[in-house]
Amino acid sequence: MFPEFSRPGRSVLLAGALLSFLNGTLYSWSVFMLPLEQGTGWTRPQTSLVFTAILVFFGLGMMSGGVIMRRLGPRATAALGELMLALGLAASSFASAPWQIILAYGGVAGFGIGMGNIVPIAVSVRWYPQQRGLVCGIMAFSLAFGTLLLGSGLAATLIDIMGVSATLLFMAALILAGALPASAFLKYPAAAAVPHEVTSKVRTESLTTLQMIKTKNFRLVWIWALAIQTGGLMIIGHIVPCAIERGASPAQAGLVMGICAVINGLGRLLFGSLFDAKGFRFAMLADVFCMIAGLLFLAFPPTGSVLAGILPGVALIALSFGGTIPQFSAYIASSFGPAHLENNVGMTATVFIIAGFAGPFAGGCLHSLSGSYQAAILAAAIMAAPGIFAILNVPSSCPK
Repeated sequence: MFPEFSRPGRSVLLAGALLSFLNGTLYSWSVFMLPLEQGTGWTRPQTSLVFTAILVFFGLGMMSGGVIMRRLGPRATAALGELMLALGLAASSFASAPWQIILAYGGVAGFGIGMGNIVPIAVSVRWYPQQRGLVCGIMAFSLAFGTLLLGSGLAATLIDIMGVSATLLFMAALILAGALPASAFLKYPAAAAVPHEVTSKVRTESLTTLQMIKTKNFRLVWIWALAIQTGGLMIIGHIVPCAIERGASPAQAGLVMGICAVINGLGRLLFGSLFDAKGFRFAMLADVFCMIAGLLFLAFPPTGSVLAGILPGVALIALSFGGTIPQFSAYIASSFGPAHLENNVGMTATVFIIAGFAGPFAGGCLHSLSGSYQAAILAAAIMAAPGIFAILNVPSSCPK
């Protein structure tokens, strides 16, 4: 894959991928929940609030990161975000009350990762404007791979060996050791060293964030992303209990979750590449049809083994879900100009925040009302359908 990229920007791309990989650490919160509950007596609602805080502050960090990046530049912004991430993890190791870890892990670290997450995307697409989809896919894949390897792998292993507090400190040190040097490589190409110094022609073709959100193009693609993310999270947020309800053992349900995480990452690369090769309309329609097909397959599985009835549907759902945000970021980069790219890409976080609340919450409510996940699965398919009509109505011309 990397031979496709010109040599001057490869160090930037690799540094951005490393930064995104390390940022995936924050989403490993689930591996800390049970050990903390067992060791402190904290309740599940209390520990669950940490992930809620992560979602909120991650979004706020992304939306603020563009403004900070335009003032401080990419290197300083990335370094500041990673320092906040490490500080939040380190402070969490000393937490003695739920509100303290909510503030440290969810608030400080969550805001830091949001700020740091936007830099690799905004910088890399300037180096490779013809490969925006693939570049966004690489960064998103690296984030997911980091969550799987550093969270489910390394952090979970270290908790068993040295406990929660020491593991949090170790992860903070790991981020400082890897992310700060990587931040030093994140720079704009010479032709766009500072966003303010773009040519007058680019200025007229670039839209501010306020101008962007007023366009029909942005609103329709936003609806498309929200439809897929909400429907996908309604199931992905409950994938383990859903699999067990379908007859899977706890070990099999864990396997399904792991496969879901891997395919989610691959979907970011696949649909990012498809965006570049076939254009936004083809790639985004393929994405939403993939989600609906996966949900219908999960709702009406073929007869056979338990895993054979679960995995194909889950794989399609994860593939589609993974491809959404990279394509949204690539569409913003290609349609609204480079002058305000940092701020504009940050608006993808609004989808993440809303869907992160609405999807899992609605799935839980539907399960409580109906007694099974069938209603949630069918509701997710219905929720994803508006994404088709949204993309079919997006004008092909760039917005003005």
